[in-house]
Amino acid sequence: MSKIYIKIADVDEFENFNLSSPQSNPFQSINWLKSYAEIFDFSINTILVKKGDETVAGLILPIKKKFSFKISTPLLFTYYSGILFKNFHREKPQKQITEINESIAKIHEYLSQTLHFFVLKLHHTILDTRQFKWLGYKIKPRHTFILNTESPERIWDGFSNSLKRKIKYAQEQGFEVKKSNTVDKLAEHQILSYERTGRKFFVNIEKLKLLLEKLVERNMLQVYHLIDKTGEIIASRGISIWGDKAYDIVAGTQNKEIDFASHFLVWKILEDLSNYGVKEFDFCGADIPSVSFFKMQFGGEIKVSFEVSYAKGFLKILTK
Repeated sequence: MSKIYIKIADVDEFENFNLSSPQSNPFQSINWLKSYAEIFDFSINTILVKKGDETVAGLILPIKKKFSFKISTPLLFTYYSGILFKNFHREKPQKQITEINESIAKIHEYLSQTLHFFVLKLHHTILDTRQFKWLGYKIKPRHTFILNTESPERIWDGFSNSLKRKIKYAQEQGFEVKKSNTVDKLAEHQILSYERTGRKFFVNIEKLKLLLEKLVERNMLQVYHLIDKTGEIIASRGISIWGDKAYDIVAGTQNKEIDFASHFLVWKILEDLSNYGVKEFDFCGADIPSVSFFKMQFGGEIKVSFEVSYAKGFLKILTK
């Protein structure tokens, strides 16, 4: 029987595995992390779990030093940052469970020796968290809505009647949606919307603009603007397209009194993505009541995923 072991992977090898994994997503691509690493101070670590010549699992992590501690925490706008697994195809469930648990244990062994604290945001297809529990991780559930976007007609049919009325009203008011490569308004709207909750945003607007620009340059982000009949951009949304899936990354509005217009913007984005060949849209989060209500109106299926975190030594006491 082949021995399971950790391999420090080069960028291309990890990227190929990401593309082949059922959990494949843009947040764990090298271009996504490079965009952040050029602005924020961290190194990128790519590891694979091998069994003989076969790759069973993989992980890409941003690692930074905070005081004397080495830590890895999720990046801004990054919804998934957990372990990727191979496509098990039709292998027996017992073998799948064994290889998944062996991989988690091997990755834990490596990370717990390398880092003082780390957080993994698991993909919504990974629901068995027992191994993490047995290893002493904190486990927190998260929720998102995922829509089937195979056709605009199917998307529209999934909307609530009240949502359809809001969209039709916005259309009558002369709103239109345009794609853009500029991020200034998107950054401004994101910060305005966030700070209306009474909290300060994580980074200043110049740093946010720079990050969004790098994501756009690397084709990791598509910007959509909602424009009123006077030509003013009043809402923006940034979407990441990854194969035939799309992810809701960043969004905001000029002011809070344009609720129906935001619904119209999302509808036109979904319609455009569907026409582009996107089959699935992940809203990337639905754990805040107002956000959950907004996203719920578009239909889709609620999905649970898990955030798992591990601390050791002094940090274990601080994170209780």
